Parts: sequence; C-alpha cells; structure tokens
Amino acid sequence: MELVTVRAIISIPDKEIVPPPDLFLHQSVLHGQAHVARVLVHALRLIEATDFIDETARLWAAVYLHDIARMHDGRSSSHGKDAWLRLATLPQVEALFCRGGIKEEDYPAIKFAVTVHCSGEPLQSDPYYRLAALLKDADGLDRVRLGDLNPDMLRYDQSRSMVGFAQRLFDGTNRELKPGPDYFGRLWPEVMRLLG
Repeated sequence: MELVTVRAIISIPDKEIVPPPDLFLHQSVLHGQAHVARVLVHALRLIEATDFIDETARLWAAVYLHDIARMHDGRSSSHGKDAWLRLATLPQVEALFCRGGIKEEDYPAIKFAVTVHCSGEPLQSDPYYRLAALLKDADGLDRVRLGDLNPDMLRYDQSRSMVGFAQRLFDGTNRELKPGPDYFGRLWPEVMRLLG
C-alpha cells in the first residue's frame, strides 16, 4: 500500500490531523506541533512498510496524544499517562478521533501505547505490543532532532531503514516550517518531495 493511501485512511483534513500549538500544555520546539507532525509522518511510513493497516487510526490517535501533557522538555515518565488522563477533558479531541475512525473498543490499545511510550519497554506478550512498538519507533525516529537516535533501540527492521529519511525530514523542515494552522498540510508536500 502506498503512503498516500495510508494517509487517506485517516479521514481528517490536514489542518486537524495534528494538535494545534495551543493544545500543548508546554509550548516547546522539541515536543510541540512540529515534532508530533514528523512523528505522524514516521508512523504513516511504518504502517506502509509493515502493512499493519489495521493499526492506522489507532496509531494516529496515539501520536496525536503522546506529548500534549508534557510540562517541560526533560525526562518525564508520566507525560504519557497524563496525556491519556487529559483526553477526558478534551471532548473536541474525542470527537475528532471519532471522525477519524476511532471506536470505543480502540481506547484500551491507545491508552496502553500512549502510557508506555515514555515509561518503559512494552513486552511482546502485551496484547497491544504492536501499537506501542509502532508509536515508540515513530517517536524514536524523530530523536534525530536531539542527535541521539540509536537505531539499535528501534523495534522494527523497517524503522531502522528509515533513519536517513528521518534526518532529511528534520533537516529539510526544522527551520523552514513554523508551527501553526495547517502545519501538516505544509509538511506533507515536503515529505513527498523527499521520498520523490
């Protein structure tokens, strides 16, 4: 399945597919809208590469939530759990998820992935391992922005093959694209150009 087809599975317009800057509790260049948008690109590419199509909407929702409750840019093993708890106060995000294909039965998997993304390594025996591993790898690929990505820490071979692209995406968009309305809509053509 091609990347544009994977993107089309999430029936949400580009201007809504990543959180707006004001949804983040901590206004950050390291963990804000641009980071989440790049993580979403990596997530979509991982869906394409692994063919785990049934995880597309759930992975999008997990990416959307994963950093919105951060209070600082330092180490934090609780911001995933805090993001999950914050969702209960954001009916507009729950409505967005519903429009994007999330069903009530998807929430336990999303909760697990968002919570564990910053608080340890999921076990392969965990019922939602696949979703958590996809989120951790997509998030991990954007560690190129910190200069400390260790490809050996990525869980999927497909993820390790995407390190070069992750660096090119960060280098090509970090200074040129500023967060704001329709950030993802401005990022996506650059993604297509880089993959060209």
